[in-house]
This record gives sequence, structure tokens and C-alpha cells, in this order.
Amino acid sequence: MLKLYHYDRSTAAQRVRLGLEEKELKWESIIVDTAMGDASQRPDNFHEFNPKGLIPLLDHDGFMLPESTLILEYLDDAFPEGKTLTPKSCQDRARMKLWMRKIDDGIHVASRTIGVCIVNRFFYKEADTKKISDYYKKMRDQTRKSNDKINTEMGLDSPLLKPSLHAFKTLFSEMDTHLSEHEWLAGDNISLADVSLVVYLTRLTSFQMSPLWNNKPFLIEWFERIKHRKSYKFAVDAWGDKTAERRKKEGEQAFEKIEKLWNEED
Repeated sequence: MLKLYHYDRSTAAQRVRLGLEEKELKWESIIVDTAMGDASQRPDNFHEFNPKGLIPLLDHDGFMLPESTLILEYLDDAFPEGKTLTPKSCQDRARMKLWMRKIDDGIHVASRTIGVCIVNRFFYKEADTKKISDYYKKMRDQTRKSNDKINTEMGLDSPLLKPSLHAFKTLFSEMDTHLSEHEWLAGDNISLADVSLVVYLTRLTSFQMSPLWNNKPFLIEWFERIKHRKSYKFAVDAWGDKTAERRKKEGEQAFEKIEKLWNEED
């Protein structure tokens, strides 16, 4: 009934898998790794269903839906029986949507910038030149393409890196403040907001960046609580990360520079 086009370490895919596992839905996995400078893994008609050519892509009995946050909302609407990830009160639903809105308002782009500057640039530079050329040729998102080229070329000296780090510094401060008085981001239970945002802590942790938010105790406790949920173990831990060793290595080497940028004034 449900098929998901995804790959292991994608934050967007992780949040959808978290939603599927929290709702205990059965689904079929179709791996399409779009992040290693190789566009050949995409099915020939992939852009027909997702013009950006990105994952995740959900297939629900032939209904094809891209965009991870939309997929999460759709799953909660399409499968209302059992557990819901949407708060009951209109105020909490609004809070949930405000948190999720931050993703499209720049956090997801900032996350990619950080990833490319720290480690992905090495994968792109080491990739077959014909494959990487085809990869960029088929990249429909022009902002993503432009940012990638700047970040690949300039790495830790990219002018896009500092504002991206500060976007997360602000987000984590806001989350920590909220979580100092609330167990979850919206309502009395885990919601789509928690599922959607926790993946960025997972990603930055994989780059060895967790010391940056050591002064955010409520954020840390929230992250640990989610990591111990069965859904996280199946949706994130079980899928692993084939780039884990390289992320660790490059992250450790980049940390001093990243920490300096994190702490600099705007």
C-alpha cells in the first residue's frame, strides 16, 4: 500500500520514516540515493512525480507525493486510526505548524550548506566528472545548485556557512527555551514538529557538532528522549549511514573552524 523512495542518511527521509514508525504503518522501501553526485539511481520517470528530483517520494496506491513535511501531514490524514501525530487543540496545531515552517523558511537549506561545506564537497570532488556533470545538469532547484557549487568550491570559507550555523544556533536556543517548560514542541505528546526537527540534531551530531549545544540542557534531554523511542531505532539507527566514518573524520577536522563561526557575532 505504501512505498517510500528514500536513502539512509537523508534528514527528509528520516523524518518520514519516523512518522511511519510512530504510526506503525507498513511500508515498502525503494532506495534512491540522490546525494553522492550520481543521478543515475533515479527511475527514468522520477521527475514526473517530483519535479525537483529529490527524495523522499511517497507512493500510496499510485498517488505520488513529494516533500517530506507534506508526506507527514498526508500520512496523519490518510491513516487517522490509531496513533496521531497532530495535536487535538487548534492552538497546539498552530504551534506545530509554526515549528515545521522553520524548515522551509531556511533551516533545511542551512542544513545542506553545513553538510556540503564539511564533507559532501569531498564526495563531489572525488566523483567521476561525467557523473557529477550529469548530477548538476539534472538538478532542477537552481538555488540548491548555486549554493552547492559555492560550498563545494569554498568549503569552510564559504560565505554561506556562518549564516547557516547561526540559523541553527537561533533555532536551538528557541527550542531549548520552549522545552524548558514543555515536554514536546506542540501539545502533550510527540507531534509532527518533533519528528520533523529532531533529524537536524541527528545530522549535526553525525558531523561531530554536538558540543556546540552543550549549554542547551532541555534540548539535549528532548533529543535523548526521542533517540530512545522504538521509532527512532527503526527509522534512523537501523538504516545506518554509509558516510558515517567520513562524516566523523571531516567533522572532527572542521570543528575548530565551525565553533569559531558559531560563536562569532553577526
